[in-house]
Amino acid sequence: MGSKTKRDDGVSRKITHPVRFAEDEYEQLKQKAYNARVSVTEFIRRAALRRQVVEPPPPPQINWKLYEELNAIGVNLNQIAKAVNRAVKSGRGANVDAGRLQNLVDRLNAAIRETQMQLLECGVTDDEEED
Repeated sequence: MGSKTKRDDGVSRKITHPVRFAEDEYEQLKQKAYNARVSVTEFIRRAALRRQVVEPPPPPQINWKLYEELNAIGVNLNQIAKAVNRAVKSGRGANVDAGRLQNLVDRLNAAIRETQMQLLECGVTDDEEED
C-alpha cells in the first residue's frame, strides 16, 4: 500500500490535516483499511468523502493454495540463486550437482503442473462434478 500523492485525474494532494485517534480507534481503523486492502490514509479519505469503503470478498481458497505453492517454489529458486551467487562471488565457481539440480527442477515443474490443474478444477462446481 504505497502512498499516492496524486489523484487518478492528476491533481496533486498537497493539503494535510492532522487527526487524532485513541489507540483502540486507530487499531480498528488499521484493521478495516487492511481488510479493505487500502492504506489507512485512503480508507480515511474514502470514509470522509463517502466513497466506497466496503471490504472486498476474500479471495477463493484456491488462491491461497496457489500462493503457498508459488511461495515454496520461490523459496527453492531463491536458495539455488543464493548458493550460485555466493560461489561465484567467492571465486569458486558454481559447483552444482547436476543430478540434484535436475531433480529439483523436475519437482518444481510437477508442483507447477499440479497447481495449474487445481486452478482449472477451481471453475468446476460440485454439481458439475456429479454429472
